[in-house]
Amino acid sequence: MKRSATIIDIAKRAGVSFKTVSRVLNGAPTVAAELRARVETAMRELDYTPNRAARLLRGGKAHALGLIIGSPVRLRHSADPDRRLPTYTADVILGLLQACHGAEYHLVIENVSPADDATARAAFERFLDLVKLDGVVLIPALCDVSWVLDVLERRDMPVVRINPGLALDRALCFVIDNKSAAREVGEAILARGHRRIGFIAGPETHTAQRERKTGLLEAVAQVPEASVVVRQGNFLFTSGLEEGRELLGLADRPTAIFAANDEMAAGVLAAAVERGLQVPNDLSLVGFGGLAISEYSLPRLATVSQPTIEIARMAGERLIGHGGCTAAEWAEVVTIPYELTLRQSVAAVPGTDAQR
Repeated sequence: MKRSATIIDIAKRAGVSFKTVSRVLNGAPTVAAELRARVETAMRELDYTPNRAARLLRGGKAHALGLIIGSPVRLRHSADPDRRLPTYTADVILGLLQACHGAEYHLVIENVSPADDATARAAFERFLDLVKLDGVVLIPALCDVSWVLDVLERRDMPVVRINPGLALDRALCFVIDNKSAAREVGEAILARGHRRIGFIAGPETHTAQRERKTGLLEAVAQVPEASVVVRQGNFLFTSGLEEGRELLGLADRPTAIFAANDEMAAGVLAAAVERGLQVPNDLSLVGFGGLAISEYSLPRLATVSQPTIEIARMAGERLIGHGGCTAAEWAEVVTIPYELTLRQSVAAVPGTDAQR
């Protein structure tokens, strides 16, 4: 039987030290590009397959990232339409897979209860003991759960938080200016003559999205005759449908509704269709997030576009390239630009100066 190649064989073929080969296998960023290329060429020529299990025992890289999501319910089979991953989470997964694929990394996804109790903590600690990870990505609402951050910091685990709203000095944070974006939405609605506006908020546990309500209210405060009626949603289609039905059933119903994410906006659109209302002739509608559903609905939904897939890909790439820097060096706030995309779902109030 043919003997398997070793790192000594690779070192001889590449003309480098076996320590250089080891550093390449462990993903060390300090290896010069020319040396790394020689080692990788030698590995291909010798048909070398790294024994990652052995490397992990020696403390090497796991070549795996973790996406930790937080759900207050157990993930079990159910016919309940809300027992599924939001579209936003699916976009984050796609972006992380893009980063992992090119670097030959794996993505591990785990659900952790955000409840601050001994059972949740023990389950999270057990997961981290069983699964070797090189870094973790946290998304709302888990990215703002302090005990989760505490656990990861104690383990010196590199962490990227996407769209957090609290303690932005902890870990690497990718954020957008939710307040400014929502203010722009409010100004665009008001400029088209709307004075009775509905707003469907996201879950309170998603702290960053609270600024969307604040930004809208700031815009409306500049127009004395304008008002906002607020309802509480949960970022899923069904809550947009239910809250949309309630808003559109009011005696003095809104002429425009701003939903704090695109899935809920699509639910409002369905509620409008049920009542025989036309969007945008009878109701203007704006979502948030730039999710696929905003493009595929009819009419296409106006939205605040945030590049979720690209943000997740950047988060993965930063974790993969983590060079062992300290927590203080790693901590950074990266503000990502957004774009207010006004599509077919927004129009002026009929009979107003804004329509002319």
